[in-house]
Amino acid sequence: MNDHTKDLENHSQSQDQFSPSEDVFDKDEKLLKVMKERIVRSYRWHEDVVLPMAEELKTTPEMFEEILMKHLDMSSLEALHARFESAKFNCTREKVHSDLRLCWLTDVMEIITEEETEEIEIRITSEVVYNGKNYDEAIEDGRKELLEFLMR
Repeated sequence: MNDHTKDLENHSQSQDQFSPSEDVFDKDEKLLKVMKERIVRSYRWHEDVVLPMAEELKTTPEMFEEILMKHLDMSSLEALHARFESAKFNCTREKVHSDLRLCWLTDVMEIITEEETEEIEIRITSEVVYNGKNYDEAIEDGRKELLEFLMR
């Protein structure tokens, strides 16, 4: 064998020594999974995000945790709780709008104004999000108040 061939063989052998093995990748994947699990299984995360969303999707909390870990990277997971909390008011407000059929009363029938609709939505949403009132109870009370308002 010539010297050039020997050099190529030695070079490829030395590269194999320093190239990451599959074991390293497996360890990294396992570590990443453990780190993600710690985030989604933390108490606040579990209470504020996992349980409500699992209930909404009619699945187990464990299944929803797997979904989150599969679709989100570490930085997205770390930032999600804050985004979820900040979106809670707007999502609840949209639900109030829908459940009280305010789109019909405001946009279609034009019985109440946009400003009145906004006032109703914000009041009910604030009771739920900031004061901890049960959503169904808040909607029932809002429905009664809306009817009284419409009867004037």
